Amino acid sequence: MDINFNEKLAICYTCSGPTYRKTVLDKLNNFYFDNPNLYYFVITDDKNYFKDVVRQNFVVNELKDFQTNHSDKVKQHEYFIESNSIEDYVEKFIRYDYKYPFSVNRFHLLQTQNFGIQNIAILGTDADITLSLINDSFLQNKNIIYNAVSAWFDTISENKNMRLINDLLDSQYKISDNDEIMIFDAAARLFIFNDTQKVNEFFNVWNDIVIKLCESDEINNFIGSPFINDELILAPIYKALSINPPSNRGDHCRLFEVKHNREERFWTY
Repeated sequence: MDINFNEKLAICYTCSGPTYRKTVLDKLNNFYFDNPNLYYFVITDDKNYFKDVVRQNFVVNELKDFQTNHSDKVKQHEYFIESNSIEDYVEKFIRYDYKYPFSVNRFHLLQTQNFGIQNIAILGTDADITLSLINDSFLQNKNIIYNAVSAWFDTISENKNMRLINDLLDSQYKISDNDEIMIFDAAARLFIFNDTQKVNEFFNVWNDIVIKLCESDEINNFIGSPFINDELILAPIYKALSINPPSNRGDHCRLFEVKHNREERFWTY
């Protein structure tokens, strides 16, 4: 398949556990394709699982590769269950009352740094990006976020979790508590940045906020079931860094296909 854009694009998946790893491996081998401008990044619990992937421009790392300088407190909140069997994974998932940390997706921004990439798609394992809809004109608008499924508005002053993030950002970024902010669902997101400096700034702010939340245990305020969610963490950060939705959001979700895969989400049975 040909693509119609000349800029580099990163397609990023995070997966842990045998069912999620299998989903991503199948996508890499059977859904996506090689192109000099396409880069594939995976963060996982077992990079050996992907040893036979032959995609051009493929990079895989384990979560622990990014955590060498992190405190034990952070690692207590951001970890993957390590298991090679579904039965063992399910048993540990229940025994640990495990909450999957979406915040680890920020490390994809680190993975792209050495490749000069400023267009970055961070996708859930049940999501794909429709590359045929992207062209050079599409990529001209910068500091844009496209997302799948849904987006909604909330006011910082009326949401205690966003107030918490706003307080952490306040020393550098002055955002009014009365500001109405758009919140983006995390199923699939495409960031189109001005340049790699903006990518680095986004990572640094996101990383700093997550570390502060983990070390104070306030990350627990963002726990859902069975995740530690990141939508309310990121919404004030987007506002602070002027990362905006496109002016016309009508075709937003057409970029992505999201399938809620019950075979990998064993807890839905």
